[in-house]
Parts: sequence; C-alpha cells; structure tokens
Amino acid sequence: MIFVTVGTHQQPFSRLLDALAQLPGAGDLVVQYGHGRPPSGVTQAVSFLPLTEMTRHFEQADRVVTHAGVGSILSARRAGHVPVVVPRLKRHGEHVDDHQLELVRRLAETGHVIAVLDTAALADAVIAAPTRGTPSGLADGGLHAALREALAPARAASAAQRPLQLRNQRLRT
Repeated sequence: MIFVTVGTHQQPFSRLLDALAQLPGAGDLVVQYGHGRPPSGVTQAVSFLPLTEMTRHFEQADRVVTHAGVGSILSARRAGHVPVVVPRLKRHGEHVDDHQLELVRRLAETGHVIAVLDTAALADAVIAAPTRGTPSGLADGGLHAALREALAPARAASAAQRPLQLRNQRLRT
C-alpha cells in the first residue's frame, strides 16, 4: 500500500493529486487529500485524518508520498520510510512561498527524502523508493540536523522582518 498525504494547508495540492493516476498499482493507494478534491480510483480517499490514523497509515504503508511538511516527513521517517516528497510551490498557488522547495532540496541532498520537483517523475520515484525499513524514531540526528540547517534561513528571514513589522504597526497607530 502507498500512503499519500498533502497535509492540512488550506490551499489545494491538485498537482500532486492529479499525478497519482500515473502510479503503479494506483488502486492500492490511501490518500489524505486536504482541501482539494478527492482523487478517483484509489482504495481510500479522506480529506483529513486524526493523528492516530495518520500514524497507523505511515506504519502500514510500503511507501509514502507526501508534501514537504516537516511533520509529515518526520512521521514517515519515524515509521521507517524514505518518503517521496513533492514540495508545494508558490508559482502553482499551492503555498504562500517556496519554503517547502528549500527544505526538500536540503533533505534530498542528505538522503533523508526522495525529492520530486516535477510530478511527471512521480511514478519513477515511487518505484525507486525503498520499501519501509526499520523505524528510525527520533534518534535520527542527521535528519534533525538537516532540518535545522534547512529551516535556519527561514527563521533568520522571519526574525529580520519583526523589527519592520513592529515599525509598521507603530506607524499605523
């Protein structure tokens, strides 16, 4: 079984959901599709899942396909997966910026995920992905270091904006 999750972000992720039709064994897919429309021809499609069910699907899946949300990536890794990750992109209206792209590039460089930047390559990436291995738990220091490094520029940019935001608030009052 392949478990696919697009997370809970309010913008739909149709580009990923539409690409699922090309997957081998597309009928053996469990899909959490969020605010988009449910994909057809899959075993199960649900808009949102409680954490306990998400965890169960991560643990039971042979492979995982996910957006580049940190929580989804960590959950897949904890369950023993090297997830296939498709980042949401600003240019497609899937997110407000490209932080997921930056994150997935860094994690792919370190071998923690398989990055898919063009959904035409999704089927090949899923075929190439290793089946579920030994759960990594939270002891995967390399993953956490890669996450910290990938997220550092975003945190720095956010911190740099705070004085500007405060100054703008004072000007408005």
